[in-house]
This record gives sequence, structure tokens and C-alpha cells, in this order.
Amino acid sequence: MRFKILPIIYLFITTNQVSAQDRVFTNTYQTNVLPAGVKDLEYQLKWNTGRTDYYSAFEQRVEFEVGIGKNIQTSLYLNFNSKTLFNGTSKTIVHDNRLGFSSEFKWKLSDPTINKIGTALYAEVGSNGEEWELEGKLLFDKQINNHLFALNIVEETEMEFVFENDKLKRLMEYPVSIAFGYMFSVSDHVGFGVEAKNFNDISPDEGWESSLLYAGPAFNFSGDGWFINLSCLPQIRNLKMTDEFPLNMDLTEHEQFESRIIISFNL
Repeated sequence: MRFKILPIIYLFITTNQVSAQDRVFTNTYQTNVLPAGVKDLEYQLKWNTGRTDYYSAFEQRVEFEVGIGKNIQTSLYLNFNSKTLFNGTSKTIVHDNRLGFSSEFKWKLSDPTINKIGTALYAEVGSNGEEWELEGKLLFDKQINNHLFALNIVEETEMEFVFENDKLKRLMEYPVSIAFGYMFSVSDHVGFGVEAKNFNDISPDEGWESSLLYAGPAFNFSGDGWFINLSCLPQIRNLKMTDEFPLNMDLTEHEQFESRIIISFNL
């Protein structure tokens, strides 16, 4: 009798697991994927501000996400980035707007509730015409009662073409980051937690330039077929001070404050 009940229990757990939303954080990804045929429409808004000179940037993404079966989901993004900054050379305020696209795939390998740990592979490619980016992630998470822990190891390959000294030049960067998230579910619809990430600037010419630590609060609100995730991650410290970035914070190439909101609806 016990062995007949076990498949029923397993089916109940996996059904509830896959029907849940695939993320509760804004930066840290979980291993959950949408069931085959389930579709989501997401809107993301990220605001970065707080450099040595005036700087304000908005990154907006509209995502169509769908489960395609066998623990795999894919997404298409339409990206619109806008930034306003002070140009020290011309002493003027500069506005820069860019439109781009990206696409992602996530392949779930093990479950955070049934298995000892959840694991998944993630890949994303995107471009705005001037820059190309390829991003790969190793995803880990674990659900213990009302406590959710998630860890991402991320490697990016960024390529940009610039015109310098009457020549077209290709610039390459290979940033590496680690993201961590913890969420405590107060109820089925509300969660409070924290997110942290360590971002490392790495380029072929300059090597390992800086290692920035961000950390701050995270919130999740969900209902029947929708969820809202919020986070605010201030820059805490530059863990690797170099001649290029000798201070406790890097407010030249990166911002002091980063906030993000994700709104998702099931289609």
C-alpha cells in the first residue's frame, strides 16, 4: 500500500511545484520552469543611479516566456534602455536611448523540493546592434519549508564595436558574478528576503579590475496568475581595489543604487 501511495504523493508535489511561479527574486534565478504550454508575460523596470557625476539609467524589458516541455522553458525579450549622464568633456547632459532584443533558455536538471538541491542551466544571448552579449549561468536552489535559498554563478561575454583613431575597434569584456537570494514566505502570497551579488569587471587589456558587492532587501507578492518582485541593492564595497579603481566604491563605471521591479501575468 505504501508503494502505491508514493507515486501519488510524488505527482502531487511536482504538480504544485511546476504550477508555481518560476522566480521570486529580481536578480537571482531559481531552477523552476514553466510547464509545457504555460505562457507568461513579464515587464521589468530597473533603475540605476548614483555615480560621481550625474547619472540616471532605466532599463525596461518586456518578456514573453513559455514552457516547452521536458523541464525546459524559453523567453523572448524586447529591451529598451535609456540613460542620462553628465559629460565632463563637453560639460553637457547627454541622453542615450537604445532598443534591443534577447532570448533565453533554462533547462531544469533537478528539483529543489524533491531532490537534495535544485540545479539548472541557463543561457541568454542579446544585442542592440552595437553590442552583443552571451550569458551563461549555473543555477542552484533549495526549498526548506518556508525558506528558499538560491545561488547563481554567472559568466558573460560582451562584445562592442567602437570607432577610434579612424579605425573600427572591437572591445571585449568577460565579467563574472555570483548572486545569492534568500526568501521567507510569510504566507502563500507574500515573501520577504534579501539579495546579494558580487560583480567582477574582467577585460583582456586590464585584467581583473574591480569586485563590487551589492546587497539589499527583496520582496515577493503573488496572486492567482500574477506576481510582483521588488528589490533594492545598494553598492556596499569594492572588494578589489586597483590602480584603475582605488576607492572603497566604484562610482565611475558603476552606480551606488540599483533597484528593480518585475510584474508578471499568466496568459
